[in-house]
Amino acid sequence: MLSHLSGYSIPVMTAVMLFPLVVCLITIPFLVWNYRKYKGLSAMRAVVIFSFVFYMMCAFFLTLLPLPTLEEVLKRKPVAFNYHLFNNILYALDKAGLSFSDKGSFLVKENWISFFKSHMLFQIIANIIMQVPLGFYLRYYFRVSWKKALEIGFLVSLFFEMTQLSGVWGIYPYAFRCPDVDDLMNNTLGCMIGFWCAPIIMRFLPSVEKMDEAARERGKKLGIIRAFTAFSVDWIVCNIINLGVNYVISHYFAQNIHAEFYVTELIKYALLAVYFIVLPKIWKKQTIGNALVNVRIVSDREGQDKVTAKDLLYRNIILYFMEPMMVLISLILIGATANSYTGVSATNFERSILTGACIIYFPIVFIILVNSIFKKGGLPHNTWTKTHLELWENSK
Repeated sequence: MLSHLSGYSIPVMTAVMLFPLVVCLITIPFLVWNYRKYKGLSAMRAVVIFSFVFYMMCAFFLTLLPLPTLEEVLKRKPVAFNYHLFNNILYALDKAGLSFSDKGSFLVKENWISFFKSHMLFQIIANIIMQVPLGFYLRYYFRVSWKKALEIGFLVSLFFEMTQLSGVWGIYPYAFRCPDVDDLMNNTLGCMIGFWCAPIIMRFLPSVEKMDEAARERGKKLGIIRAFTAFSVDWIVCNIINLGVNYVISHYFAQNIHAEFYVTELIKYALLAVYFIVLPKIWKKQTIGNALVNVRIVSDREGQDKVTAKDLLYRNIILYFMEPMMVLISLILIGATANSYTGVSATNFERSILTGACIIYFPIVFIILVNSIFKKGGLPHNTWTKTHLELWENSK
């Protein structure tokens, strides 16, 4: 059994290693989607969605990995699609000495032992089990009917088989694994088993309705995750502006020797000013990030409803430059100081300089943060500019 399982370790480990990267790519869209659709975030919903993503990664890699080299594929003969239904189970029976033409072979104990130990039988069972979780997710979270689950289970399996048949969609000249109609049948059967068995597990899990209710309750308060989501979306917009301006200047104004510095930086700052200052002034006190999670920027000053352009300028300089720089400098100082004491190449003078920098820098940062958070109730970009984020629905 362990020898059969060893072939599945590479795909699963690959999914484990790539999962954090996928999480980084989909977390912000997932948070935005939750705040737009459910007005809040349910922790259980996040667990369900990300576990579903991890499962689909594992299932895909199990059908694909390990990938051979192009030279290895060219040395083999093209693999044909197996159109014969039940070919795999009949092959396993035949290899074990079990034959329908010889009824007595089914009475031989050794034949059955050989059958149950065969790699082909293990592969059949593995193909059934592979899509059992898909059927569970389809019924528990996505709430589809059994007919729709049957269609989705078949189409997902068909996608896997076509990926193999097409040589990973043209990367290889021909199929390097055997696409099989039995795999379609077994995968789809596994999906339906998961669908039919889902109610047993669903009794121990919160319903989708309870997730929605929890999300609505959380949505009544402005949490740090919502604020972080707004910040992240605006940070992405900043990077799009930066990359876009660099691309346009380098491709259309490269002949101007001064364009790279003067024009590029001027255009960037102008566009950022429009985005972070002009846009909130004319559009409900919101940037795109604020609007996507239903928050807006308001003033803390008594008797002042509108946020001034000066406040917006200072707020965004602190939020997107000063505070990240504080974090970055802290990480660099900690890393450099630790490396100077653990490494053999650092001199005592370097250690003294880095230690002194830490002794001076970190108390200053600590005092700033304590004064801002505990005395004024927020981070510097809020307290120093007397502005804060407010839920848009509550302000109507």
